[in-house]
Amino acid sequence: MKFTRQMGRMMSDPRARQIVGIAGAVALIAIAQPALAQSSGGTSIETGLGTIKSWMTTVASVVGVIAIMAVGYAKLTGRMDWGRAVTVLIGIGIIFSATTIVGWMGGSA
Repeated sequence: MKFTRQMGRMMSDPRARQIVGIAGAVALIAIAQPALAQSSGGTSIETGLGTIKSWMTTVASVVGVIAIMAVGYAKLTGRMDWGRAVTVLIGIGIIFSATTIVGWMGGSA
């Protein structure tokens, strides 16, 4: 609850919203990749799921960058809670290691 109030207070600051918005736009532009036609084998389901995985990785990258920026801004302004900062980092680690975790569960990794 404390973190929610801090984030609400931080995001009510017009300057903070502007910085986060600009940083998000820059991150989206930086990681954008051109859509190229694929002609190799594999079923259409595998191709579709691969596309979804690639898209989700791109979105997760942007969200991760914004989350880390929010933690950094909270630290800069002296409002950072170490518990929340660690939670953000663990969450980002789980998101980006999802393929490995699923491989462990399935016995293929």
